[in-house]
Amino acid sequence: MIEKEIIYFFSVFLILFNLVSLYFIVDLLSYDEIMGYFSNGEIKSDSPRYVAFILLVGCTSNLLFVSVSLMARILSKPTIEDLESK
Repeated sequence: MIEKEIIYFFSVFLILFNLVSLYFIVDLLSYDEIMGYFSNGEIKSDSPRYVAFILLVGCTSNLLFVSVSLMARILSKPTIEDLESK
């Protein structure tokens, strides 16, 4: 029984963590470029959009799979072993 509570806790934690990550990824998508300054005075600029899109796809798919697995565990019918352990 304690295993189910641990699974529920970490699933909810992962969902919350992914939602916070999603907020920062969407914020990263609004940047046009990121500037970097080297010690010798050179400037490097890069667009974070490509990386942000990859992170967005990864985060949303992770959020989808964790949510679906949590819902499947919550909505699953109790088995005979579960009823006998109570």
